[in-house]
Amino acid sequence: MRRLARPDLLTLLEFLREIYALRDPEAFGAHVVAALPKVVRSDITSFNEVDPRGRRVRWMTHPPDALDFRGSVAVFERVMPEHPLIRHYARTGDGRALKISDFLSRTQFHRLALYHEFYRPLDVEHQMAVTLPARPPLVIGIALNRSRRDFSEADRLLLNLLRPHLVQAWQTAEAFARTERELALFRLVMAAERRVALPLGRDGRVRWMTPEAAGLLARYFGRPSAAGALPEDLRRWVLEGRARLAGRDDAPDPITPLTVARETGRVVARLLPGRDEDVLVLEEESLTPNLAGLEALGLTRREAEVLGWIAEGKTNAEIAAILGASVGTVKKHTERIYRKLGVETRTAAARLALGATGQTRRA
Repeated sequence: MRRLARPDLLTLLEFLREIYALRDPEAFGAHVVAALPKVVRSDITSFNEVDPRGRRVRWMTHPPDALDFRGSVAVFERVMPEHPLIRHYARTGDGRALKISDFLSRTQFHRLALYHEFYRPLDVEHQMAVTLPARPPLVIGIALNRSRRDFSEADRLLLNLLRPHLVQAWQTAEAFARTERELALFRLVMAAERRVALPLGRDGRVRWMTPEAAGLLARYFGRPSAAGALPEDLRRWVLEGRARLAGRDDAPDPITPLTVARETGRVVARLLPGRDEDVLVLEEESLTPNLAGLEALGLTRREAEVLGWIAEGKTNAEIAAILGASVGTVKKHTERIYRKLGVETRTAAARLALGATGQTRRA
């Protein structure tokens, strides 16, 4: 095997030290495209996430915006099926360093719309790439492009030597970012007793949940049909939100929160979309009065309950239904409350109740 010259070896080792220190997938891609040309020369280097089935692409490049001309993404997505490397990687999962010239002669390449509509305006004549592990149909590739001389076998050897390290550094960055997200979710859950965060995989299933989260789901949405699944109404809402963001013909409408109310409380569901997983945040708002704060006003437990519902804007008939009492009994409690608080109206009583519990009236 050909030995690397010492300057090349030092450049290679420095590149490896740098990529193993990266802890974020976005930073990984940005660093690799900027630093890799120091090891294997290229005019344009790109980190690409390609979905051949859905004809979608996302890239970052060095130099920045090197692949950006008017409509470049749409052009590439249209001619993507002609790309021999993407076809090969998607079909085989073979991630080794390969060149377009391994599959097509220069004349054959020049006949393609892929060349005329995308690479020719960029002055790209030669390309070599490797891929990183990804869940099908996604292809994650690092591509090196040149305008003049094709890549040599020595260039291919270097890229193949680098690939195992690129794979390990990429997986480390992804694992670290995943751990950071889960820690952030844990901190979010711990920040409030009545808030839970559920990470959702691309299949829509819950990756993990606490017993408290399972109880919250059951109280407001019912039991799911299977372990890891969301209750049906909530699952449909999540799918609708994802479909809205996946549309490509127009700017999507915002994903509005889902609110479900029950007699003693309500829950607000919000979907936070992510690249690899979405997060479903559920916040429960109790509609049960803060009895301790109201009892401190000198009221009995039952009077505190009645005053709490008065503060929520409930009528005597509604309070009677909630407490399982007669309207007459509620009216007597109300009269005693007025006397004890020294007020004459429901509005004044409600204002005192809200002040005692540190609340503001809901709209």
